[in-house]
Amino acid sequence: MTRTINIDGQPVEYELEYKKVKNMNLRIRKDGSIYVSVNRYVTRQQADAFVLKNAEFIKKARERIQKRRQLEGCEPVGKDRTYKDGEMINLYGEPYKIRLFTGNKEGAEVLGQVLIVTLKEKENAARQKRIVEKFLADECAAQMERLCRQVYPSFALYGIPYPEIRIRSMTSRWGSCQPQKGVLTFARQLLSAPTACQEYVVVHEFTHFLQADHSPKFHALMTDQMPDWKERKKLLNSRTWV
Repeated sequence: MTRTINIDGQPVEYELEYKKVKNMNLRIRKDGSIYVSVNRYVTRQQADAFVLKNAEFIKKARERIQKRRQLEGCEPVGKDRTYKDGEMINLYGEPYKIRLFTGNKEGAEVLGQVLIVTLKEKENAARQKRIVEKFLADECAAQMERLCRQVYPSFALYGIPYPEIRIRSMTSRWGSCQPQKGVLTFARQLLSAPTACQEYVVVHEFTHFLQADHSPKFHALMTDQMPDWKERKKLLNSRTWV
């Protein structure tokens, strides 16, 4: 089952499994997800407290995973990320090659499986990075807006006003929902994932307008809106598309 607790004011999901074990066990998977196994005598509240007690361990483990992804070139953005000529970048779950060109009209665009970046001075790495990351942010904003517009009619039936859509860089979450403010925020990094995974995150966050936690009711609503959401979530977290 999936449980959610608050760590430093942020909701954190973990998978809880009851099995024949003596002690409570916590493991951080390679994708950063949290797995906890306990015996049948442990209550859910005790399991929550156990995860909360290990909050610092979880934070450090996820930071190590994040750094490893950056070193392996798996993370599309970051303060140390470069976009050199010939490097690869993921968009919509597919690899694209970055090619730099000199020209008076600076900007970035996709042509086939190539991300073409035009600069007045190819050697200006800082300017190149700003151009690429602006393109990625704008592309992600446009994509999330398209997907939200597609999903919204199903949720409009519940009387939910169309939310404000925001995009920002997030390294530990794909999205968030603020029901009281009517705001959905999506990670800029989500642009690198397949469209099917992006759709899953959009439906997931919209569902939080109806159910704030990750209770069985939330999962029932998810299944009603997107019957194959579990497969999409598994694909997203597996990062096999990187």
